[in-house]
Amino acid sequence: MVKRWHPAPLSLALAALVPFAAQAADGAGIRPAIEITRIDSPSISPDGTLALWREYRASVDRNDYDVAWLVAPSDGSAPARRIAAAGEIEWLNGFPLTSGAQWTRDGRTVLFRKIAGGQVQVWRAATDGSGAAQVTSEAGNVRDMIPLAGGKAWLLGFGPKRAAIEAAEQAEYDSGTRIDASVDPQRPLYRGDRIDGRWASGRLQGAWFEQGGVIAAGKPRLKVLGQNLATIRDATAEEARNYASRPRSLERLQDWYVALRQPSGDARGIAVVLSKGLSWRLAVINAEGQELARCEAVQCKAARARSVVWAGTDNALIFESRNGDGGSTLARWDPASGQVEEVFQSSGERNGGDNGKACAASTRRLICVASSANEPPRVVAIDLASRHEQVLRAPNAPLENPAIRFDRQVWQDGSGRTFSGYLALPPGQNGPVPLFITYYSCEGYLRGGTGDEYPLRDLAASGIGALCINRQPGVAGGGDNVEAYRVAASGIAAIIAELSGQGKIDSSRVGMGGVSFGGEVTAWLAMHSRLLKAAAVANVMVTPTYYWFNAVAGRDVPAMLKSAWDLGNPDTDHAGWRRVSPSFNADRISVPLLMQLPEQEYRANVELLARLQRARKPVELWAFPCEMHLKWQPRHQLAANVRNFDWFRFWLLGDAGGKPADPASWQRWRDMTP
Repeated sequence: MVKRWHPAPLSLALAALVPFAAQAADGAGIRPAIEITRIDSPSISPDGTLALWREYRASVDRNDYDVAWLVAPSDGSAPARRIAAAGEIEWLNGFPLTSGAQWTRDGRTVLFRKIAGGQVQVWRAATDGSGAAQVTSEAGNVRDMIPLAGGKAWLLGFGPKRAAIEAAEQAEYDSGTRIDASVDPQRPLYRGDRIDGRWASGRLQGAWFEQGGVIAAGKPRLKVLGQNLATIRDATAEEARNYASRPRSLERLQDWYVALRQPSGDARGIAVVLSKGLSWRLAVINAEGQELARCEAVQCKAARARSVVWAGTDNALIFESRNGDGGSTLARWDPASGQVEEVFQSSGERNGGDNGKACAASTRRLICVASSANEPPRVVAIDLASRHEQVLRAPNAPLENPAIRFDRQVWQDGSGRTFSGYLALPPGQNGPVPLFITYYSCEGYLRGGTGDEYPLRDLAASGIGALCINRQPGVAGGGDNVEAYRVAASGIAAIIAELSGQGKIDSSRVGMGGVSFGGEVTAWLAMHSRLLKAAAVANVMVTPTYYWFNAVAGRDVPAMLKSAWDLGNPDTDHAGWRRVSPSFNADRISVPLLMQLPEQEYRANVELLARLQRARKPVELWAFPCEMHLKWQPRHQLAANVRNFDWFRFWLLGDAGGKPADPASWQRWRDMTP
């Protein structure tokens, strides 16, 4: 249950949602979209006969998630069965992280990291569904679990002891906190971050805004769990060589950034996807970072490998890239021979779930999460010999034939750059309709774009066309973001003109909303174009407040703002800030602006709110407690979606927009109009 401090009784909390939940026709699909069953972390047994995956489903009523491990025969000969509760989701700035399970060699048991009660321990579950039990009882939380010798043992990495973390947090609470480069002024000082299933005192560790606790992570304590699942001992130096933690933010390998890393757990090495500028490389390295093999085939160079996994015990890798239809191409690379063979093509995506992780692979089969713009997540098995695909489980069957359907769009701007996205028009469209746009990432089953805050299908059902646009590839590690904004604006202007010329949309009634980079592009268009009639963002904006919050000695933010945005000190670089910062452009922003931000990002936007209010511009700022970069709490997701739904119906449709979910908001917005 997502709770903090002294939460209100459940009945009072639900009463606060009445304006949102008491909908009949308008926005009726918002809550089902939030409570969709999401799937990730597929795995396959050593003999290839069983498939395993994790499912999690949001509950708005409980403001929590139901999370479980399921198993099914990989040939589809029997239905899936639930074998264990999977604990809590691990969130990184609001993104759900996958949780790879490990198999015993006989395939009768799976091991997994389980977050429960503020602890992260190794648990085991019998694949026949007969039961699950805790395996480790260590004083520190399990960070990583890596199989050794094909599952004869498991290398475990443990973090600092929980008691030491709690003592350090209490010591800072009692004596005060010295503000240095580890303290993010936008976050609560005391237990305001969700770390390992508990509210913890978060501190910045590493590059940019990388999250950690009050005790620096440092090197983990490495131990080995024996095959009998009963003995735990310290790892030897040779065993420790197999340890490979998750890539850190902006982690480098020589002059390349590490985008993905997949250890084999044995002498085959570590598969990596590296990036530099607009270039990508698929390679295998050893524990010291020395390159053992590099994929030079045309299939590896034509498109970026978005995921990679070892093909069972073979010395081969399965990697996924995107094809011309926006779907997945799965290919097999043999590092020894250098040969690459395409094994599957799909019009939709085939990967390891929402985060774009890899399918599970054996020497005979792939277990993937399948989805597309109009097809919700389901589990499939792909036979590598026959190329036949079989559905193992479809938990979202009621959503499989949506009334609102997206069509893939491909177009070019005036400079010949190719853009892609997905458009849903209102059913029975009669003449040009208003258009809502979100820009960044349109992967998987379309609900609301990146962050899923904009109810695309419900907007289309209400009479507003809904368009999700994929971002143009960016420079690894951050590049010329101002140029990226201009490129985005060019592509957006091109598709507005094209759809308007076809008589499908009314170019005078275009709204736009975004999260993260998508929010930045929305703000750019609001400042530098007249394309929009209404706008919404869900992320921090670059303001002088933001700059000084992050300019304490030792922070890398000022240098990053200079290198990626060409922004200097706001006291002296007036031209740069006038070009980029919304707070320096209150006079240029004429469209109504709705800001719905997580608690960890809203403070710097108060400056923008105040400047726009003083300029008598229509603006609102909402902040959501205990949220990070993306909102992960179901009730907050519902509130943000419904408010966005009301906002764009009000400004793009007016009184024709139907019944508002919150009539008080519509009256408040009427008072904002000139």
